[in-house]
Amino acid sequence: MKNKIIFIFTLLLSISCEPDDICLSSTADTPKLILGFYDLNSGNLKEVNDLKIQGKNSEEIYLYQTVDSIGIPLKNLEQLTIYSLTKNYNESSINSGNSDQLYINYKSSYSYINRACGFITSYDLESLIIEKDTSNWILNTEIITTNISNEENIHVKIFH
Repeated sequence: MKNKIIFIFTLLLSISCEPDDICLSSTADTPKLILGFYDLNSGNLKEVNDLKIQGKNSEEIYLYQTVDSIGIPLKNLEQLTIYSLTKNYNESSINSGNSDQLYINYKSSYSYINRACGFITSYDLESLIIEKDTSNWILNTEIITTNISNEENIHVKIFH
């Protein structure tokens, strides 16, 4: 009798699950903004040596490595994300490298996926601003696509 009750309970439990109770890993996620770093003269991808990326007012370093492109997250509940991009950073030396502030202005839109996955956010880029200082290493920017709905291609070119 006890085995029958366990069997019936297990059967009812498995029947009551719906397909949207599971968020599959293949389900799209909120995309990151893909930055590509380009040589100003040749227009070819060009690595940035020892790049440190850090959000404004954040102690956490998002990235510290040599790259020619990178995906960075945008804030879902705001319309402005600010990053400090520092090239030639040396973590053993205070105030090392050349730091530029990147201001990213955008609008967010939300799409409901299902109960398990919740919402994903897509973004519409409005503008990029590089804060001017005495030694900017970022010389120019170009928005390739304003709609950020996937991570398949570079969204923004940064020339240095």
